[in-house]
Amino acid sequence: MDKFDIENLLQSAFQDDREGDINLRQLFDQKLEVYDIAKSKALSLLGIDKDVFEDILNGNAKQPNLIHVIKLAEFLQIGLQEAVYAVMKDQSADTIASLDRIRKLTFLLDHFDLKRLKAIGFWDKDADVDTILKRLMGFFDYETMSEFENNLETPLFSRTKRLFTDKMMKFWVDAAYRVFLNINNPHSYDREALKDIVVKIKPYCQDAADGLLTVCKALYHCGVTVIAQELLPTTQVRGGTFVVNDKPCIVLTNYRKSYPTIWTTLMHELHHVLFDLEVIEKTKIHLTDEGRPDLFLIEEKANEFSIEYFCGLNHFKYITPHIHNPYVVERFAKELQVHPSMIYNSFQFFQQKLYGQSYWAAFSKEIPKSTIALEKLNPVTWKEPSIRDIAQKLKSIFEYA
Repeated sequence: MDKFDIENLLQSAFQDDREGDINLRQLFDQKLEVYDIAKSKALSLLGIDKDVFEDILNGNAKQPNLIHVIKLAEFLQIGLQEAVYAVMKDQSADTIASLDRIRKLTFLLDHFDLKRLKAIGFWDKDADVDTILKRLMGFFDYETMSEFENNLETPLFSRTKRLFTDKMMKFWVDAAYRVFLNINNPHSYDREALKDIVVKIKPYCQDAADGLLTVCKALYHCGVTVIAQELLPTTQVRGGTFVVNDKPCIVLTNYRKSYPTIWTTLMHELHHVLFDLEVIEKTKIHLTDEGRPDLFLIEEKANEFSIEYFCGLNHFKYITPHIHNPYVVERFAKELQVHPSMIYNSFQFFQQKLYGQSYWAAFSKEIPKSTIALEKLNPVTWKEPSIRDIAQKLKSIFEYA
C-alpha cells in the first residue's frame, strides 16, 4: 500500500474541483448498475448502515470508520488513498483543521524538545501549536511547513546523524549552521593569512571589552567567521568548528561563563582550522565537548596548543608558588602579554591535569565573566526574531563597525 501523503490530503480537502478527484457517490451508483443490484442490497453485503453510508458521502461523519472506507474502496475497486482523499474532500472545515493540528503537533514533537524550548522562553508559555510553529518558522526564515520539513534533513545532519540524537543539540547546531549560511562570508579562506593572525592574537586578550571583537574582525577578513551562541539545556559544549560553503566557521559559547575560557576555546578551534580542516570537512562539524568521544583523536593537541599559547606548563611551574600574590600574578601577566585571568586559568587547568586537583571554583573575583567579551559579538540569545536578523547584525559588525 502506498504511503499516505498527509500534506496532499489536507491540501486536496481545501481545494475545489481538484483534477483527478473521485466522486464516491457517482462511482457507487455506476457500480450498482454494473452489478445490477440495489443500493440497499449492496450496503447489506458490505455491512454498512444506510445512514452511516450517507454521512460518509455527505461529509457529516465526524470520524469516518476506517473499515467502512476500506470496504468502499474494495467495492469501488479504487485505492485506499484515493478513497480517503474522496472522503476527506467532503469533511467539515473543523475536521480538516483538527487533522492539520495533529500533523503540525507530530512534526513538532518529532523534531523539537518543546518542553525545554518553552522553559527558556523561546515562545510564550500559553502558545498553541500554530503559534509555536509560526515562531520556529520565523526564527529559521521558512515560509511554509513543507520548506521547513525538507530543510531539517540538511547535508550537515545526514553526515552526523549519530552524533545528534539530542533534539536540543540538533537545534543548537542547526541554528549556528544557518547563521553562518546567512552571513555568507564573502572573503576567501586564506590559511597563510590566518597563520599570521594567530601569532598576533595573544596581546588582544588583555583588552577584555574589545579585544575579542578586534580579533574576530581580522579573522573574518581572512575567511574565518566567528560567532557566539548561548548554550541551551543539555548542550554543554565549549565551542565548535563548522565548514560552511567550503570555509571554516567557529562558534563560541558561554560555557563556564569564564573570560579566559573564551580565549582558550577560540585558540582551540583555530588549531582545528589550521591542522584538522580536512578531517572536519568530512562531517562539516566538530564540537569541543569534554563529554563527547574524540572520534578523530584531534582534541589533545588542540587542548595543549590553546593552553600553552597563553600560559603554558613552564609558566605554571613558575607562578604556582606565587598564585595567591595578585601583584606577582599581574606583573607576570604583563610579561606574557596576557590578561591576568589567563594565569589563573592555566593554574586551574594544570592542577586538574597533573594532580587531579579541582581549582575551578577558585579565583572567582580575579576571573571576569565571559559576557564582557561576548556581548560585542552580538551573541545568539534565543530571544531574536530570526536567524536572518542575527546574521545581518553580525555581518554589519564584521564589515562596517
